[in-house]
Amino acid sequence: MKDYYFIQENSPTDKIKAPVFSIIVLGLFLFLAIFFYNFWYNLIQATPILLKIITYLKYNFLNVTPLGLLYAHFIGGIFFMPSADELVFYYGLLNNNPLLFSFAASLTGYMLAQILNYFIGYKISSFMLHFISKKKVYQTKRWINKYGVYGIFVFNIIPILPAPLLIFALGVTKYNFKRLFIITLIAKILEYLILIATFLLISG
Repeated sequence: MKDYYFIQENSPTDKIKAPVFSIIVLGLFLFLAIFFYNFWYNLIQATPILLKIITYLKYNFLNVTPLGLLYAHFIGGIFFMPSADELVFYYGLLNNNPLLFSFAASLTGYMLAQILNYFIGYKISSFMLHFISKKKVYQTKRWINKYGVYGIFVFNIIPILPAPLLIFALGVTKYNFKRLFIITLIAKILEYLILIATFLLISG
């Protein structure tokens, strides 16, 4: 049972406190975002260097340049920001972006996001366990140990499956990071090579 050393039993009071605290924090962030919107907007408009940076980022996003692909895959790869990364990548190819740069930029952005997802889950695992029963964590851990390699591969190579959310969950359960990184990388390389091959066949 040493694999579960990080799992602790929680009292009913703790299980109530965690979601209430989360709702309060999210509400506070939302309030601050709305309250300070005009402030940040006016600050950007009045600061040439900030305006130039925002304009540059916006240009790359809208024109789906290789840099835009990197930004889009990083942001879209975060577990709470669902995005159709494969469609964005394919659209970038349709814009006649260099294949190699587009491939490298998209893959780099996605993998950086998955590293972030894993470590967010890893760092807040004790907090997340307030929402999950101990029995379910044991069951999930056993399932991951048995089928994890295949599950991670399938989730990352099939576009409609929420791989970032899975990787966040694997961070919560403290799955082996090196193994997770390698499997995810292999799956995404194969998936994007298939997309490139499809693009070349259709276009040429």
